[in-house]
Amino acid sequence: MKPRVASYYESRLGRNDGNPLYVTNVFKRDYAKTIDYHHLIPDPACFLDIFAGQDLNIWIDWAEDALYTHGMLAYRPTLPPKPSLYWASDTHLGYRYRMEAAKLFTWVCVAQKAAIEQFKADGVEAPIVWLPHAVEPDCYNPLSAATFTDVAREQAQATRTIKDYDVGFVGYLTFPERIEFLDAVFKGIQAQGRTFWYASRFFEDAARIFTHSRIVLNQAIRDDVNMRVFEALATRSFLLTPAVPSLDELFTDGVHLVTYRDGDVADCLEKIAYYADREDERDRIAEAGYREVLAKHTFKHRVARMLELAGIQL
Repeated sequence: MKPRVASYYESRLGRNDGNPLYVTNVFKRDYAKTIDYHHLIPDPACFLDIFAGQDLNIWIDWAEDALYTHGMLAYRPTLPPKPSLYWASDTHLGYRYRMEAAKLFTWVCVAQKAAIEQFKADGVEAPIVWLPHAVEPDCYNPLSAATFTDVAREQAQATRTIKDYDVGFVGYLTFPERIEFLDAVFKGIQAQGRTFWYASRFFEDAARIFTHSRIVLNQAIRDDVNMRVFEALATRSFLLTPAVPSLDELFTDGVHLVTYRDGDVADCLEKIAYYADREDERDRIAEAGYREVLAKHTFKHRVARMLELAGIQL
């Protein structure tokens, strides 16, 4: 008999690019023959007898569900049946909400490593493990899946793409510290006589910006290892990202990506000036980062880890 797994998230509201949807995609695509999987809306009606008896109940928050002070929908999880696993996303932003939610589950995973000791200090008794963000490669492929075979797509990605921008940034401009930092960096880029592009984009649209930028610039909020790290690398792009804690446990500076001192505009601009004109170095690092992220940091890897924590053997 196949193991029964359910994940609970609100698919009718909120972002359409969050971790819950990527995990659902993995279960439906990669585990269809081995796991009896269901996506359930987090509503008391979902916990009737018809849905009872799951071998694992997964709750994955979708980042914005805790941001009450930012005008987002006030939303709290309904307790899923046990055994249950919680993957807490942006603990650096909505910490208290996620810490209190973590007390309700059998196992807890956190996307930001610093939350492990914080959760323990605040009374979370469940086993807590670091499960970083990841990437769903098919969602961040600038080439249409309908147009290319797997082999042709790999060959096309391996060729050099025409670079329209010296520096590209994809992300929300909603945090004052990010706006201040990027404003200073973009003024410095202009002073160097270089071009830049920034806006919020998702999936293939974001991938196109990444691949058409000589340098993909990332910026962290409160030391987070955010999803842009994994998404940019998955497009075979050269990533310049802040040197935040725990990043070096996932990738090697100068091998898979390049870092600048977090918040240091001068250091960031110095790295941009150096790498913008060194195409061969960028390509070497981008290729290594691409191979590393696909080998270790996809949502398929994260789902496998969750199943391992729950003792589900296939």
